[in-house]
Amino acid sequence: MEIRQIMRDIKQGKIAPVYVLYGTEQYMMDELVRLIEGKALDEASRDFNYSTYDLRETPIQLALQDAETFPLMGEKRVVRASHAVFLTGAKPPSGVPEHDLDALTAYISNPPDYSVLILEVAQDKLDERKKVVKALKKDSIVVECAPLKEAALVEWVIRQAKRYNVVMEPAAAELLIMMSGTQLRQLDKEIEKMAVYVGEDGEITEQTVEALATRELEHDIFRLIDKIARLQIEDAVRMYYDLQRLNVGSSETKGEGEPLKILTLLARHFRILLQVKALQPHGYSPQQMASMLGIHPYAAKLANEQARAFSEKALKGILHRLAEEDVRIKTGQIDKVFALELFILGLKDMMHPTP
Repeated sequence: MEIRQIMRDIKQGKIAPVYVLYGTEQYMMDELVRLIEGKALDEASRDFNYSTYDLRETPIQLALQDAETFPLMGEKRVVRASHAVFLTGAKPPSGVPEHDLDALTAYISNPPDYSVLILEVAQDKLDERKKVVKALKKDSIVVECAPLKEAALVEWVIRQAKRYNVVMEPAAAELLIMMSGTQLRQLDKEIEKMAVYVGEDGEITEQTVEALATRELEHDIFRLIDKIARLQIEDAVRMYYDLQRLNVGSSETKGEGEPLKILTLLARHFRILLQVKALQPHGYSPQQMASMLGIHPYAAKLANEQARAFSEKALKGILHRLAEEDVRIKTGQIDKVFALELFILGLKDMMHPTP
């Protein structure tokens, strides 16, 4: 079942007795739990009827005992049990208690109607060979909380802006994603901040995003490469100095490692462009490329566009030059800030060498 349909059902009061939330998008899990809490529990009895368990420390049978206990001063009890690694193929960490999975399977087959059991695990996949997972897929609501794909992420940003009573056009949403990353929690914070700035019924424009968005270094590297691809070298140099001022290090090492971090990220992204360049002749979509390369679909879309500006030979030459600059910097042959400035200034010739 699609996650948006599950959320609609919860809002309408159609709450299942057992949910399994898995995936790496924790914000999405928290939102689902928040919805369930809001509908299943009233404020007066929440403290009595809401429990959380860390299954790295507590056996599942204790959580089940809690779920089987009648609620106090309310109609429902909600039990949230996180780190249910036993639902996956991952090796559990040392010191984890022994979980009675037969007891869990029995509970799933006949859960009490006065409780909601929520199992969570931050893993990409469940192990569908396991008896307990088969039972959960048959008799509970299983929700994949994975990072949103490109179009869905833009739509989510626009919907989230509406929650804050402001308007946001797709171009502004795309720019925010490019500048601040793809994590929903971070994007929500950025949207809330901009909504306060533009005021109720206001509009978050591209200019608003440019002025206010918290910039993630890795995503600014994409913008730097985009300047390079368009041969806007002077703009690229200015952006490079802007990136240094992001000061990723602690206050004691303010700016110290920034050029090397930028160099590392440039090498990573040019390597992605080379991989994308090799995949393009085979007709793969950005979504397929994202899956093959292990990157976010939005990053794959940008890389697919940028790779067209470079030849395969140029990309290999750029990566070789970056490796050389890394050695020269680390052996003290050249100042790291100056080295990267020279590298960026020389990119035009590397992209279009003189015959």
